[in-house]
Parts: sequence; structure tokens; C-alpha cells
Amino acid sequence: MELTEGLLTRRTIHTFTDEPVDPSIIEKAIHCAVHAPNHKMTEPWHFYAITGKTKERLAKRRSQLKIEKFIDQDSERAKKAKEQAYNFMAELPWVIAVTAHRYSVDPVREKEDYAAASCAIQNFMLAAWDEGVGTKWATDQLVKDKKAREIINPGEEEEIIGFLFMGYPKEIPKLKSRHEQDCMSWLD
Repeated sequence: MELTEGLLTRRTIHTFTDEPVDPSIIEKAIHCAVHAPNHKMTEPWHFYAITGKTKERLAKRRSQLKIEKFIDQDSERAKKAKEQAYNFMAELPWVIAVTAHRYSVDPVREKEDYAAASCAIQNFMLAAWDEGVGTKWATDQLVKDKKAREIINPGEEEEIIGFLFMGYPKEIPKLKSRHEQDCMSWLD
């Protein structure tokens, strides 16, 4: 796939097949991710490829966080939301947790490294897309959850900045219009 084609056709995938994703595709995506721009070559990112028992534990935690949002947790609606949250993650071939290095004493560097890790995520997603594998970048409450952090067990200096849900798309959403004219100013 040509780079521009990949940039313009990549979509956030919301439904996935149960077809397995070969780990070599993740390795290729990581290879592309680590070539993202990063100030002072800090390489502030870390990717955790999650499957099996760890994914099961994370799916259970995600479903618990989902039901906690409901006032009436015994309602059918709450129970269904909990089940859907669990099934979505449990049925994925892979979940990728992404962290960025934290610098409590240098907020400028921390911001630069967060931006660099975000660029690495984009590279990862595009490389996966090139192989026909879709992703969804989630930054929901799981990112800041202490129990989810314990499951992933990143280093103390690492901040979880997102989860990439990964698999072959069941459906590819249509292109949504973008406001290209509104985001650019030409100055002379």
C-alpha cells in the first residue's frame, strides 16, 4: 500500500473478526512505530502486546469499569453493557497497551515525549493497516485505572497513554468529511 493511500484509507475499526493476527504483523508495526520522530532521541514509548490470560484479566477489569458507570448496576441495560465490554476485548486477537515515559521534573520534555509516543502509535496503526489489520486507539478510563495498571505492570516511570484494540476488520467505516480548509492558515 502506498503511504498516502494508507493515510487516507485508515479508519478506526469498531468491529473485528475472530481471525488470528500473526505476531509478525505486530513486530513489523513495532519496527515502524519506533521510527517516529522523537526529540533528543528519547524513544519514550513502550508497547505491551497482550493476549491470553492477561487479556482475559484486562477484559474483566474493563467490564467492571463499564458497569460502575451505571446507577442501577442490577438493571438489564447495565448487565448487557458489562457483558459487551468484556466480550469486545476478550474476543480480540490482540490488545496493545502503549506507554510514554514520565518526567515529573521536566514538564516540557514530558509533553514532547507524549507527542512522540502518539506519533509512534500512528506509525503502528498505519503499519498494521498496511497488512489489512485494523485498530482502535482507546483512551477511556482503563488508561488511568490502577487495577489495569497492575495487570499491565509497566515501569514506575511509564504512563499508559492508550490501548490499541487490534484485529481484522469485520466492517470498515465510511470516510467522514474533514474540514481541511478550516485547519490551515497561509501566512506571508
